[in-house]
Amino acid sequence: MKVLAASIIHESHSFSVLPTGITEFAQDQLLRGDDIAKALRNTRTEWGGIFDAADAFGWTLIHPLAARASPAGPVTAEAYEMFAAIILGAAAQAAPLDGILLSLHGSMAAANAPDAEGDLLRRLRSVVGPALPIAVTLDLHANVTVAMIDHADIITSYRTTPHVDMHETARRAADLLRRTMAGEIKPVPHLARRATLVGMDLGRTIGGKGPMVDLLARAATLAKTTPGVLDISLMPGFYYADLPEAGPSALVIGDGKDQRFQDVAEMLMDEVWKSRDGLTIDLKPVPEAVGIAAKPRDKAGPLIIADYTDGPGGGGYADNTVLLSALIEAGIDDVVVGHIADPAVAAIGVAAGVGAALTVEVGGKVDPRFSGNPLRLTGRVGAVSDGDYIRKGPFTTGTRGQLGPSFRLDLDRAKILICTNRVQTEDREQFRILGVDPEDVNVIACKGINHFRADFEPIARQILFVDSGGICTLDLTRFPYRRVRRPIWPLDREAFGVVMGR
Repeated sequence: MKVLAASIIHESHSFSVLPTGITEFAQDQLLRGDDIAKALRNTRTEWGGIFDAADAFGWTLIHPLAARASPAGPVTAEAYEMFAAIILGAAAQAAPLDGILLSLHGSMAAANAPDAEGDLLRRLRSVVGPALPIAVTLDLHANVTVAMIDHADIITSYRTTPHVDMHETARRAADLLRRTMAGEIKPVPHLARRATLVGMDLGRTIGGKGPMVDLLARAATLAKTTPGVLDISLMPGFYYADLPEAGPSALVIGDGKDQRFQDVAEMLMDEVWKSRDGLTIDLKPVPEAVGIAAKPRDKAGPLIIADYTDGPGGGGYADNTVLLSALIEAGIDDVVVGHIADPAVAAIGVAAGVGAALTVEVGGKVDPRFSGNPLRLTGRVGAVSDGDYIRKGPFTTGTRGQLGPSFRLDLDRAKILICTNRVQTEDREQFRILGVDPEDVNVIACKGINHFRADFEPIARQILFVDSGGICTLDLTRFPYRRVRRPIWPLDREAFGVVMGR
């Protein structure tokens, strides 16, 4: 069997002022051809799963593109068209194919294609025809659109947040694709949603309890007990996407088209609607979190304060200074704050070199609505780095990360990590390359939403989440939505006193 595999992964925050271009993809992951296997074979990623599946099934694998960028504003038309042309061109050149396996996000928007994945699949169908099996893996925070299910046969998503099951998700998609190519099954997607932007506990699973955990257990039971169900994916969606089909969805892949499969999807979405406001996360005000940090340490391990609303994992700018300012003012000993994305200051620190005394204006520069104010700091350069690291924790194990040129600014009681690229806190190696052993620190303030927990929770004495006023706020009324379907929860709460919309 000859199978085309490719990936374009981006989570697009509709209200970010930072467009995502080719440069931003190159800062994270932009690989072609044989370089994909060299970098991603034997990693805990979708690509690791794809290569393993191809080896196990004896596929001839064509792999023209692996592209990923940190969440930010929509992808530029230039970048999207370049990536689409690579995939479409490879599909045409490799014909005849037996199948296609794409690793996408599900919440990517391009300047010229608000539903970029749906648009890509539609254009791909025009090249390969209606009969060729197409399988897709999605991030758990995908906004699944009608265009996606119209042009893909198999769609399956992660089951965990942090997303530590990327490899398993790719293997699951590959196995369904194998069975489809062999004529064993005829997969058909069945999609359900409700009139809400939020639900499923925003996809949180690591705590082992809450609405998403309960729903996943219910879906697993239904998948086992409903004849013909091939897969069930539950996706909380990406609520910062200004898209008509944004929000939670249930997707049942059935062996053929059958109302029973649609009924399962609707049943699950009824439960999502009922629990739509259920959250297992508590965002504390910055002063309260700093007050907790000021108390004497009561056990080993760092107190981790996650600057949730400025987390790059959801499109945050990583330059909000509210938490940083409060921690410095409190005078707490042995504090590490990172990573502040400030390319201009990073360049100054790296050029100055280790030991140099510096006074710099840090952060607060990208977006006056969400970044806070620049903070004037005086200290010494404690370490410099090119910012490259290999992830050793459970999240995308074995892959390369790039903070870009970075340095550590040492103050009297705190160390500030300043980098070039916006990268969410995700792996302890991000700290080690700048001379910080996370296990030995009193307080770590990081720019994280969820994925940092996979590697940091085992060493933390406590984790606090704070609201610093960043662009990943949970108060969605702060954003000027124009395209989402209305009425919708929670933007139009007053409209849902008597109706439940679909």
